[in-house]
Amino acid sequence: METVSDDQRFTEIYREHFGAIEAYVARRCDPSRTADVVADVFVTAWRRFPDLPGTAPLPWLYGVARRTLANDRRSQQRQLKLAELLVDQRPAGDYGPHPDDVIAELDLVKAFDLLSTNDQEVLGLALWEELSISESGKALGCSAASARVRLFRARKRLRTLLAKNSASQTISGGDRARKEAHA
Repeated sequence: METVSDDQRFTEIYREHFGAIEAYVARRCDPSRTADVVADVFVTAWRRFPDLPGTAPLPWLYGVARRTLANDRRSQQRQLKLAELLVDQRPAGDYGPHPDDVIAELDLVKAFDLLSTNDQEVLGLALWEELSISESGKALGCSAASARVRLFRARKRLRTLLAKNSASQTISGGDRARKEAHA
C-alpha cells in the first residue's frame, strides 16, 4: 500500500485551498501585498505542517492567514495610513442610476468601518468566506459557541450603527430643507 508523502499532501492542500486563501487575503489587504501575504501563509503552513488538521485544513489556513495579515498590517502601518488618507480624499464620482442603493451601500461601508476589527473579522468570515459557525470558531481560535455569540453581537452592533446613521441623515436632511426654505 502506497502512502502519501508530506510533500504530496501539502501540494494537494495548496492546490485545493490556494484560491480561497488568496481571495480571503485580497479582500483584507492592499492588492500589491496579496501575493506576498499568501506566500507567507503557505510558508507558515509548511513549517507547521504537523499542526495542520488532517480532515478540514481550510479553517486552520484561514486562522494562519488572519495572523499573517495582522503581522503584515503592523509592518505596513505607515503605508496603510497613507492609503486610507488617499481613499478618504478621492473625488465623488457618478454612482449610476440608483443613488438610493449607492447611499445604502455607503452607509453600510461607513457602519462596517466603525466596527471593531474583531467584529469586522467575524462578519467577514461568515459573509465573505461563507464559513460555518464551527469553521469560523476554528479560524478565530475560539469555540463554535463563542463564534456564534461574537457573530450575533457583531450583527447587532452593525444594525445599531446603521440605524444611527440613517437617523442622523434624516435629521440633517430636515435641517437642510429648513435652511433652503428660509433662503
